[in-house]
Amino acid sequence: MFKNAMVASSKRQAAAMVAWLKLDPDAWVALAYGDPVSQVFAHAKLVRPSEGVDQAHADWVLEKLVPNLRLTVTTVPPNWKIPQEHVG
Repeated sequence: MFKNAMVASSKRQAAAMVAWLKLDPDAWVALAYGDPVSQVFAHAKLVRPSEGVDQAHADWVLEKLVPNLRLTVTTVPPNWKIPQEHVG
């Protein structure tokens, strides 16, 4: 069974979001934007970076995280989007 990834500006912020959303901490791995991704995840939730979204965040999500996902990517809060003007 694959674990899920909670992604935030830091691993501490990601772990706090898992707790705040009352998710099973054994089913979620805390990741920071830019961390190496060495395992496959079922789902990922992206938390808006506290310092603001920049090109490096979008690049990391698209190049490192997405290839290691099996199911879905969602965001916290719902409906915010990483800028993707460069994708095309």
